[in-house]
Order: sequence, then structure tokens, then C-alpha cells
Amino acid sequence: MVAQPTANSSYNLAPTNYSTTNILVYKNAVVFVFHKAQMGSRFVQTSHPGMFEKKVLNVYAVITGLLFLISGAGKLVDTASFGDLIYQYGFGYLMILSPAVVIAEILIGISLVLLIRPRLYSLLAFIFLLIFTFSFAYAHFVHGINDCGCFGTLQHTEISPVLPFLRNIILMCMCSLIFLKYPAQKTETVTWKRWLAQTVMYPAIFIAGFSFTTPFFLKMAAAKHPFQSQNISTTALAKYIITSPDSTYLIFCFSYTCPHCWNSIENLEQYKKTNAVNSVIVFATGENSDKLSFTDNFHPDFHIADLPFNSMRELTNIFPTAFYIAHDSIKVVIQGELPSPVTFKQHYKTTNSL
Repeated sequence: MVAQPTANSSYNLAPTNYSTTNILVYKNAVVFVFHKAQMGSRFVQTSHPGMFEKKVLNVYAVITGLLFLISGAGKLVDTASFGDLIYQYGFGYLMILSPAVVIAEILIGISLVLLIRPRLYSLLAFIFLLIFTFSFAYAHFVHGINDCGCFGTLQHTEISPVLPFLRNIILMCMCSLIFLKYPAQKTETVTWKRWLAQTVMYPAIFIAGFSFTTPFFLKMAAAKHPFQSQNISTTALAKYIITSPDSTYLIFCFSYTCPHCWNSIENLEQYKKTNAVNSVIVFATGENSDKLSFTDNFHPDFHIADLPFNSMRELTNIFPTAFYIAHDSIKVVIQGELPSPVTFKQHYKTTNSL
């Protein structure tokens, strides 16, 4: 027979850390009362994650979010160049996704910085980092690319390819801890956080699409190229060409796999045919198979000098880029699709640039 509890009866079920644990039955209600030996006080034991642990996870989330924001912002102003880099990685048909990738980076970044659903966005960040890491590993070991392009236009110096791998591994560890350890919380987002996130995302979406196909004149008004207005002898171009002060030159740098470059080839040939400049010099980068495909499709009537990708990066990180040289000085730098000779002359005559 099992004894039935009666009103005000008690049972000792004390665990090892407690002196007594009584079950009191009062009017058919069961009440657990714990007596801690050290304190001699009564309390109900609950299990909540430590506040210190949550603060550490918040720091991890903010650090990861900031890096995603910086990375997205660096690519945002020129998603076309990021698309070209995707092509250089060997994933040509995915270059059209470059605006979407940048937008996703910024969304993940702002969400983690504001601690909006940290577990969800840490998981997304982990997936992104995993994809980026394997993509860069493929590009590095198969195509010899050392520049990950992680921070877009914000990255002006070449870094060791080991550093991106180490950084991504550390960030993936942080994301794993956030996903596994972060306490459950309400899914509803605080109003001010939601408004702030939207304030960041709406302009980012517009700029990402706009910078993927920027008009020529607005591209010219963009950030100044470091070679602009410099004597050619002080630039990396001096490694590859020798100029004469009484001649004009158009130096065209492009990638065999760049669609924006393909769209510029006909205009480039017009510079030579119409004698818009005294000399046209062309540098290209890419695999031999890409060069053969380009030659079969375009049949260029000008000489092309091939440069390794890292050497080309010394000249420009945007394809195509053209340098107009007169009097041994770089007068104009055109980043983006090359305009026709007529458009070029008319534009610079009105701006007194030539």
C-alpha cells in the first residue's frame, strides 16, 4: 500500500547539498520547501544562465556584427568590383549575386550589433563564414589569388592569405558559442532597434544595386584613384611602360572574364582606329583558357600584355580601369566601362580636364 499524503504531512527528500527538503501537503496542494544548510534560509532553486556568460556572448555578437558591417560597407560602394572578384575566384555565374551577398552581410552585421535574435543571426554568420572560407581556399590554392577582398574598397594593403583563414576560424568559434549558449528570449524586436535596422538596410539595398552598374559620369566623380594627377614615374605603371612627354597614351587594364570589360572592347578599338590617342596599351589578367575564349569571341586587333593577378592589383582593384596619360602625367583615371572617344573628349572639354 502506498501511503496517501494528508494535510500538513511532510516528507524528507533532502539532496546532498541541503539539510532537509520537505514536501508539505496543504489542502491538496503540494509545496516544496528547501532548507540550505549553509544559509539556513528557504528558497526555490532555479537554473538561469549566468549574467556574466550572457555579457560575454553579447560581446562576441557585437564584435562579429561590426566585422560584418565593415566588410559589407567596404563592398557596398562598388558591388561591381566585388562581382569581378567572385569571377576571379572561379565562380563566374555567381557574380550577379554580389549585391545580394553584400546586403546579407549588412543585415547580419546590424542584427548582431543590436542583439536582434542573436542565435539566428549567429547561425547565418557561421554559414556565411564557412562559405567564404572554403571559397577563398579554392581561389587561393587553385587560382593563386592571395587577396580575399573581404573589406572591398576599405582594404588598401595586401595582407597574408593566412590572416583571413585565422580570422574566419575565430569568428566561427564565436558564432558557435552564441548559437549554442545564448539564452532563449522573446522573438519580438524592440521598436527602436527595428527602426534603426530599417534605416540602415533601405539605403544599403539601393546603393548595392546602384553600384553594381554605376553610370560613367557618376563613376568618374567617385573616390579619387591614387594615380590621379601623378607623374607616371612615381606609380607602379612605370614598371611596365616608358612614355614620351610629347605623346598621349591610353592604358587599359582588364580581366578576361569581366563582362564590364567585354562591353568596353569595341570602344577601346575606336581609340586606336580614330587616333584619339597616340598609343593604346592593354594589360589583362586571367587564366589561359579564359584568354583563348576571349580571343575567339572578340578577335582583338591590339596587342595584350598579360599580368599576374597580384601584379594587376598594384595598378587597380576595379576592372576595367583606363589611364589617360599626357606629358608623362596621369591626367584621367576611368574606372568602369570605357566610354567612346567622342564621349570622352566632349565630357572633358566641358570640364576643362584636357
